[in-house]
Amino acid sequence: MFTANNKTVPITLFILLLLAFVAAQAQDNLLLGAGTKFDICPTDKNSVCNVDFHPNSELLASSGYDKFVKIWHRTNGNIVHQMEHPAGVPGLDFSDDGTLLATGSYDNKVRIWDVASGKLLQTFAGHQGMVIKVQFSPDGKQVASASADDTARIWNIDTGESMTLAAHKGDVWGLTYNPTGNLLLTGGEDNHINIWDAASGTLVKTLTDHTGAVLELTFSHDGKLLASGGDDYTIKLWDTQNWQVVRTIKSDSYSIYGLSFTPDDSVMASGNRDKSLFGEFLQYRFGYQGGGNSVTVRLWEVKTGNLLKQLNGHGDDVNNVTFSTDGNFLASASVDGSIIIWDVNKL
Repeated sequence: MFTANNKTVPITLFILLLLAFVAAQAQDNLLLGAGTKFDICPTDKNSVCNVDFHPNSELLASSGYDKFVKIWHRTNGNIVHQMEHPAGVPGLDFSDDGTLLATGSYDNKVRIWDVASGKLLQTFAGHQGMVIKVQFSPDGKQVASASADDTARIWNIDTGESMTLAAHKGDVWGLTYNPTGNLLLTGGEDNHINIWDAASGTLVKTLTDHTGAVLELTFSHDGKLLASGGDDYTIKLWDTQNWQVVRTIKSDSYSIYGLSFTPDDSVMASGNRDKSLFGEFLQYRFGYQGGGNSVTVRLWEVKTGNLLKQLNGHGDDVNNVTFSTDGNFLASASVDGSIIIWDVNKL
């Protein structure tokens, strides 16, 4: 037995407490050794923070609850450009050639920016609700947008003309082109994944295996797999040849907000909500945030679905995750206003 403060404590409890302390210290060392944290997104208790890597793997763009989108350096956080919007910006995406940045705003509009100068090039109006996500087509000729008006749109970059994709019942959250750019996929509050012909806007197929809102969609780089995640607390991997689920990944996390494959498609990162429903209630009503070890990024082996590593450091929901083009870094963005850049080689 072990005695502390005149009370007898079982030695096993003492050992457990010691192990917990050591584990917490190990997480702190992991953050300090493998990740750099930037508090760059001004936040509100109901806000978001998003990040995207530039193709050069040196610059990032981030946005959140406030009106400014920032393009900044990975190494020191120095801001290159700061683009002002009339309202907050929940969605952004670099074009594959790195020359353009698309943003989606709470003012229901999509904007196209010149990365080199930070100048506004185009503003696309048509959505009747906030623009939640945007993504360029692989050839850079289109930009797609997902909205709280229950639709997605495909915009012609040159002309500003758009096709409206209306099949979901509820907000559209997930959005991704396949690597060849001939298909656009959308995920909705209705638990469905819709597959669209990107040239004509025709609905090709609907996938109904999720039992909660589909919040995130992304393809592997070789196009053989689709990863989807959402409010049913699962990640599903789909064979894109027959659109059948080949693996369902479940963990002790809740909603899945972000998914990203490494360039060789061997590992997948996920950003999660790890708080319970009661924790979410405290967040939305009172702005409560958990500790730095309570909300995580997870790394999964794609071939087996096994959990490889859990990265702690954020204090609130992880909105999205993205690997750099060279695969050396992983960026994660959180509702707590922070972005952590993880050195993959140290992980």
